Amino acid sequence: MDSWKVSWKNFRGFEKEVNLTFPRLTVLIGRNNVGKTSAYAPLLLLRQTLNASDPRTALLTRGELIDAGSYRDLITDHDTSKNLQLSLGLNRQVVGENLSRRKAAGRLEVTFGIHGEEDIVLTKSRILDEDGKPLVTRSRSEKGYYTVSSPILPSASGAGRPLREISLLRRALRDEQPKGFQFNGMRALVIPRDWREDRERWVKAQGWLSAVSELVDLYWDVNHEIDSKLGSISYLGPLRSLPKRTYQISAERPTEVGRDGEFASELLLRNASEEVRGLVNDWLVRLGYGRLDFEMRGDDYFQVYLCSEGKRDLQVNLAHCGVGLSQLLPTLVQGVTAPKNGTLISQQPEIHLNPAQQCLVTDFLVETALTDRRVIVETHSEHILLRLRRRIAEGKISSSDVAVYYCDSQAGRSVIERVSMGDKAELERSDWPAGFFEEQLEDSMALAVAQMR
Repeated sequence: MDSWKVSWKNFRGFEKEVNLTFPRLTVLIGRNNVGKTSAYAPLLLLRQTLNASDPRTALLTRGELIDAGSYRDLITDHDTSKNLQLSLGLNRQVVGENLSRRKAAGRLEVTFGIHGEEDIVLTKSRILDEDGKPLVTRSRSEKGYYTVSSPILPSASGAGRPLREISLLRRALRDEQPKGFQFNGMRALVIPRDWREDRERWVKAQGWLSAVSELVDLYWDVNHEIDSKLGSISYLGPLRSLPKRTYQISAERPTEVGRDGEFASELLLRNASEEVRGLVNDWLVRLGYGRLDFEMRGDDYFQVYLCSEGKRDLQVNLAHCGVGLSQLLPTLVQGVTAPKNGTLISQQPEIHLNPAQQCLVTDFLVETALTDRRVIVETHSEHILLRLRRRIAEGKISSSDVAVYYCDSQAGRSVIERVSMGDKAELERSDWPAGFFEEQLEDSMALAVAQMR
């Protein structure tokens, strides 16, 4: 699985441009309110924008996944004169018919600004190659249309005759409005029939039409990857829903556990194979809980029971099994059911679990990452980090497949620093960030001093 590169500028408390790389497994650590959530919040913003009901919504800041507030709330220093820039890395090869134009699209860069009192608009969109050179740039004018520049398109001076048809093509490109933050270029391919049937005029415009067609291919390829990557993000918030004694069947089968994990039990019942249910149960047994059983109550309701291992006749309703299991179950279900090449983002997977269980959850996250699923975890658990380092040292997962980011606040600004780890998860003391789980070391030293006294 390729690492995913994400960057942003002027987002929340970050003054400088931030560039992050998400390999198979990423762990975000740091104190509260220093920007850990901001490391993946741009992904959630763009993900929920794809599902916006109004295609004119350039950036959906208040949605099911995240409520980032208004543009003023999410822009650095609450300065609405600043533009918000988000960038997503791309891995797919974009191939043009002209060998001189054969390039790999390196990333999609979108820039947002404020229009009028509060409307967020897409001010610029760029597809860049691997070297950072623009393959296509669209910039919003004061009148609301988008100028287009691209080395793929012929120059205006070399367009030849008849210019009227070329102007129609250029105008069609210019007048296309984005759907959310995406363009497709298709409007320019809808050419007037009167000159499409005129062979002489068709031949003269054919070069431009081929270039526009290549531009459409470029957009299709990039949009397909963006839709696939963002669409396969599964997000679990910091607090999962408490279990119910009885669940009502939803109108349609759930495909995800939901931000609060509210569909975890129903997804297992209705939309998971025996193999998937077996994997979840195996982990529950390893974690000391037992196995799940389901019982229908009529056509529209069901109950979930936990059966102690070796005691199938001893069933306890999930609602009476403690808070820890309710917080853990959605993580297990989503990790097992996440699509291949998908991304699981989980806040505090360790919540309400004892240290031994936190270590086992780390093993689950490692195994999930090794099955071609990207995992991003925000945590306060030193047990998770220690178990992860142990698995790296044991060779269970390569250090190149793991990124640990330490988030902090300096002079009122949020900063993110990647913690360097060697092949055996060794840490250089000089690279150790200030405050990096130092409480345990300080307490151990204080305990030793007190015992000596």
